[in-house]
Amino acid sequence: MLLHNFMYSLLVLLRSRGLVFWTIAFPLIMAVLFNLAMSNIESSEKFQKIDIAVVQSEDYDNNMIFKNALEALSGEDGLFHIKETDLKTAESMLNEKSITGYLTLSGDDVAVTVKNSGINETILCRVMNEIKSDSEIVVSGGTDVINQKIASGEFNINYEDIFREETEKLTGGELKFKDTSPAHMSYVMIEYYSLIAMACLYSGLLTIVLIDNKMPDISAVGKRCSVSPTGKFASITGSLLAAFVVQLFGLALLFALLLLLGADFGSQLLYIILLSVAGTFAGLTAGIAVSVLIKTNENAKTTIMISITMACCFLSGMMGISMKNIVDVNAPFINRINPVAMITDGLYALYFIGTGSRYYIDLASLVAFSLIMLILSWSRLRRQKYDSI
Repeated sequence: MLLHNFMYSLLVLLRSRGLVFWTIAFPLIMAVLFNLAMSNIESSEKFQKIDIAVVQSEDYDNNMIFKNALEALSGEDGLFHIKETDLKTAESMLNEKSITGYLTLSGDDVAVTVKNSGINETILCRVMNEIKSDSEIVVSGGTDVINQKIASGEFNINYEDIFREETEKLTGGELKFKDTSPAHMSYVMIEYYSLIAMACLYSGLLTIVLIDNKMPDISAVGKRCSVSPTGKFASITGSLLAAFVVQLFGLALLFALLLLLGADFGSQLLYIILLSVAGTFAGLTAGIAVSVLIKTNENAKTTIMISITMACCFLSGMMGISMKNIVDVNAPFINRINPVAMITDGLYALYFIGTGSRYYIDLASLVAFSLIMLILSWSRLRRQKYDSI
């Protein structure tokens, strides 16, 4: 009888166009829209190297500290594209806006010439001020070392090595530049994670339809089911398995589309799938609870389930990336009972940290949420008795 109930429930779900749309088609449509909207934002915010020029001069050639600093800043992962040229060409390039600014050295001082006051110009001026400040520290430290050697009677001094050692002391051996642009924190991936969580919770729509078909006070099918020899456990388990299979199929399509759109799940895909399966089960049990605990018609229950899902998505950051952090800071209890937040939090943990305690806590929370929903639903179902149907 379990297999019979499973096959019957599967046919009911697949014949419902509304359910197929909300649980399978709608997440796919949202994935495409997110990709179209967010990819342009990321490409516009991706950091681009700043084009600058350095005016060639004897002072520039003799200032090894400044030249080494610029060389480090213009490497493969550096901050600047640097062109060495004469003053007239540098001025012409600045007027044509092919460079952000140019640098002129006079003694140990560096002058920055810019034409506007944008972000790149501000970065250039701040970096040059930092190099100038660091150069003064290196020169002062190197001079002290040289004076100490002379005072101790040592005159065979390698000045270049001394200043190189002082530079390494200041920079820790290398000049580091860290790119924190969206390549490391993808808006699209954040929305994809929220979308996966939403799809998991939408599985509750499936169980609402199936459980309502088992309720004798709601549908004619439910009246026939209540007088059949099949027990409630076998009947509900068959329905739950059918909904689970349909939702897993929908998630498989969603994951395939996300990978096609360029989603980067790294080496954690299996853990993401495990969390999604747990989230799906949480959504299914939430749908059972809505169907059993709320006494109204099927359309109203569907509306309630969609509203709950969208509210949970909003609080977990789907409509605004900072919302989850606001809720976590001001009302952390809300997201501790929010299944969508549990899923997204676990996915964030995998993305930034990898498998660890935070991921397993979210996974365990989803399992606990599902068990609570099942216990509440089953206790209500066991108490239901009808004088007549």
